[in-house]
Amino acid sequence: MAQILCNTTSPLNDFFKKSMLVSPGPPALYRLNTKRTNLDTDRGKIRKWTFGQTIRKWTMSRYGQWTCGENKTILMVGETGTGKTTVINTMVNYFLGVKFEDKVWFEITEEGKRDQTESQTSEITAYEIFVKQRPFSLTIIDTPGYGDTRGIEKDTEIAQNLYKLFVHDTGVKSLDAVCLVLKSSQNRISEVQHYIFEAVLSLFGKDIEDIVVLFITHSDGGPPTNALEAVEKEKIPCRYDTDNEPVHFIFNNRQSEKCTTKYECVFKSAWEMGERSMDEFFEFLKTQQKKSLTLTISVLKERMQLEACVQSLKERIKFMEAKQRELTQVQEALEQNKKEIEKDGKFPFTIKVTYKEKVNITDVSWKNRKITSCNECEENCHEFGCWFASGAQWCEIMKNKHCTVCQCHYSKHTKEGKKYVIKEKVETVTFEELKNKYLASNQERTSYDENAFKSVETVHEIKLKVKKNKTNLETRLKSLLDDNERQKGRLVKDAYVAILKLTEIALKPDSAFTVQYLDFLIPRVEDAGEREWAQKLKSIQKDAAKESIKATVGYLRGNDYFFRK
Repeated sequence: MAQILCNTTSPLNDFFKKSMLVSPGPPALYRLNTKRTNLDTDRGKIRKWTFGQTIRKWTMSRYGQWTCGENKTILMVGETGTGKTTVINTMVNYFLGVKFEDKVWFEITEEGKRDQTESQTSEITAYEIFVKQRPFSLTIIDTPGYGDTRGIEKDTEIAQNLYKLFVHDTGVKSLDAVCLVLKSSQNRISEVQHYIFEAVLSLFGKDIEDIVVLFITHSDGGPPTNALEAVEKEKIPCRYDTDNEPVHFIFNNRQSEKCTTKYECVFKSAWEMGERSMDEFFEFLKTQQKKSLTLTISVLKERMQLEACVQSLKERIKFMEAKQRELTQVQEALEQNKKEIEKDGKFPFTIKVTYKEKVNITDVSWKNRKITSCNECEENCHEFGCWFASGAQWCEIMKNKHCTVCQCHYSKHTKEGKKYVIKEKVETVTFEELKNKYLASNQERTSYDENAFKSVETVHEIKLKVKKNKTNLETRLKSLLDDNERQKGRLVKDAYVAILKLTEIALKPDSAFTVQYLDFLIPRVEDAGEREWAQKLKSIQKDAAKESIKATVGYLRGNDYFFRK
């Protein structure tokens, strides 16, 4: 190590003191010592690792935050195995001023394996680097590798983590570039890659498009024709240059490999390729204006509210249909036992009753162990991915202190490890018990014709005659069904409005996730008689009906993600 220090410049000597030797090389491999903090202290899923001394030049940014000098913030996204980690470390070495002749390689990342065929982390990590020789600091946001062996549920967690990173007081408020990492040999976009691009780009606002660039890895130095053609064919939103090509930067990914004398020229060429690309990339950054994440945060929140709305709609329809079956069975039981009931109002008969019960949540991932539910409506307003907020008041579905799903005040809600489930049971009842069950205990929540009820009750008291369309029991059940139908209509409208808003502000509004909602919503909108709405949704669906979306939907169906909910 002493020999390496002797042949290096003074700044590198300082970096050696702030790092740990992992391998003597060449190149000598060092891991930078970083100060580590968690932005979500309860889970540690959003991490910030800082290297170097923070520049003590505080200024107020345009986003209302105090910042230490100028900063460039880069978001890195890529499929597991594309070499994203190596590119991140390449950027760090470039920023530190490391040259090929120094025979040294610094890493800021930590992975248990050098083999990148499997992602080793599910956390989002923001790497902050401060170097005295640079007029600005650098922040690299590393998202976990999408599409690894742990499945789509882990991938959807990334959207939640990004949202928390963006809204946190000390989180990220703007971006200078979004870098999509893919291999140069990729001549077609696979289902997994489709899914990755859909999952990521659908999170951002439309104003992010002109800072989306491509990092093409494992390049031989020639034009990455295959990768560029695949990106253009699938119309991946990104920045285009004056030659009408996607803005891209090429890397070989061999900089950290052991360098022997026999192949030194090969490794030097790979290093110089990465260095040129970083020169070009940082020149690109100089010409770009920072993009606020305000619109992106709106997209993320809109997505969460849309998912909660559609999920609640599904549950409401399920409950309504169960209540419809219950009403039908009660009507049939009353008709079948009409003579016996007329003789004796206490004559017993059986019916199947639908009800809701709050039960403990078990056998789910940690991010689904607590949900926000309404005690007034007995509804699960935010069931999946409701882990971000500490309480119901701060849940993502709340707007102006009211729930966007059920419209009730947040004080009517509880966030806990329990949820409402729909159950059925067989009961032996009498007419009097049915009347008390469906009317007496629910009068405050029931809307029915009081005079008609009294007339039916009088007839019953005198002659014990029960008529199918005049019993107060039926009136109560029909009232409940009408109420469910009205709430269903409101949820359909809310989901429709949310999808329209997403199409206006999202960078990738026709993502596979939105298509799944369209498949569910269109028939419900048609059932509600809203032809104009249905036509609008079908138009959006038609625009999304291309091979890339079909492939992604196929990938989602194959993993049974939406259909497990």
